[in-house]
Amino acid sequence: MFYYIFLPFTFVGAFINQGGYVLIVLFIVALYMWFLISERVYFYKFEMKDLIDNSYKSFLKMKGHNDWINSKYKRMHIAEINLLKNKNINQIKGLVALCPLLGLLGTVTGMIEVFDVMAYTGTGNPRAMASGVSKATLPTMTGLVISISGLFAITIVERFIQDKTNKKMVVFEND
Repeated sequence: MFYYIFLPFTFVGAFINQGGYVLIVLFIVALYMWFLISERVYFYKFEMKDLIDNSYKSFLKMKGHNDWINSKYKRMHIAEINLLKNKNINQIKGLVALCPLLGLLGTVTGMIEVFDVMAYTGTGNPRAMASGVSKATLPTMTGLVISISGLFAITIVERFIQDKTNKKMVVFEND
C-alpha cells in the first residue's frame, strides 16, 4: 500500500538524480509559473466580471454634466481594469523564457561532467560518460517541455483575456 504512495516520489528523485540539480530549479520555476497561470485563470473566470461591473457603477456615480471630465473618468476606470487584467502576465512570459535558459545551464553542467570523466578515465569508457550525457540532455528537455506548455497556456489565457474584456467593456463604450 505505502509503496504506491511513495512511487511518484521515487520516480522524481531518480529523475533529478539522472538530470542534476538544475532540475530542482526548473521544477520550482514551473510550479511558480503554473501558480501564476492558475491565479490569472481564476481572476478572469470569477472576478473580472465583478470588477468591470463595479467599475462601471463607480463611473456612473461620478458621471456629471461635463463631457470632458466624463471621458477622463471613463479612461481612468478603463486604465484600472487594464492594469488589473494584465497583472503577472509579463512575469509569466519571463518565466516561460527563463525555462529553456535554465535547461541550457543544465546542459553546460552536464557537459562539464562529461569532460571531467573524459579527463579522468579517457575517451574509451562510454559508460562513465553516460551520466554526464544524461545530465546534459534531461535539463534541456525539461526546460523546453515546461516552456512550451507555459507558452501554450499563456497564449490561451491572453486570448481569453481579450475575448472576455472585449465583451464586457462594451458597457463603457456605450457611455
